[in-house]
Amino acid sequence: MKRFILLLAFYPLLLNAQKEKVRFDPNHDDKWLHFGFSLGVNTMDFNIRSSRMAVDSGIYTEVSLLRPGFHVHALSNLRLNDFMDLRFTPGIAFGGVREINYMLTDAQSALIDPEDNPVRVESNFLEFPFLLKYKSLRLNNFRPFVIGGMNTRIDLAATKKTWGRSRKENNLVLVRPLDFYYEIGVGMDFYLQYFKFAVEFKYSVGIRDVLRTSINKHGEVIIPDPEDAVFTDAIDHLYSRMFMITLHFE
Repeated sequence: MKRFILLLAFYPLLLNAQKEKVRFDPNHDDKWLHFGFSLGVNTMDFNIRSSRMAVDSGIYTEVSLLRPGFHVHALSNLRLNDFMDLRFTPGIAFGGVREINYMLTDAQSALIDPEDNPVRVESNFLEFPFLLKYKSLRLNNFRPFVIGGMNTRIDLAATKKTWGRSRKENNLVLVRPLDFYYEIGVGMDFYLQYFKFAVEFKYSVGIRDVLRTSINKHGEVIIPDPEDAVFTDAIDHLYSRMFMITLHFE
């Protein structure tokens, strides 16, 4: 008897759980091409591999501080089939700062002036990502997805800098302007009455060594001053990383 009473009490809730909700914009994903825009925040990081000189001299490098930036993108989405889309989202990411800290043993403390440590590296990127989006079956007004692909980034800040000290900043570690990334992420589409909204989490890994050891300007090679070269010489390879949280409006 008690079981029967409990069943009667919860029967309306069970019916409501089984009832399909109103599907907003049910034909949105049937469009072969649609557009939108994206806004988000990011953190830029480095994967640093120390050089043999750094190991022999007792110099250890690490990224000691990450300051988040933000990004804005245009969005174009090409439908390939019911579960797969091709996306091109050109845009700009700016404001991200990484600080490289040089840790020294007491014996080698004279190699680096403490006033120059840590070294600040700022990047502002033009981005040209091509991504494949794989979507699950739509459940009412929700649809999870995974995304992955390649991204080409041009660092606008890197094109304007050369080695040396100025009143505003010390350009003691420089990076190459061009880099290529592979990207992977997950997200969720939310279908609203008049548009589709999505939240996406994505990790981006640079595949080129972006450490600049020399530049060619007007036919001559420019290298750091001898007292500044240790900041570059302590690093063997430098690879970029980025984590992004993005809101899409389509």
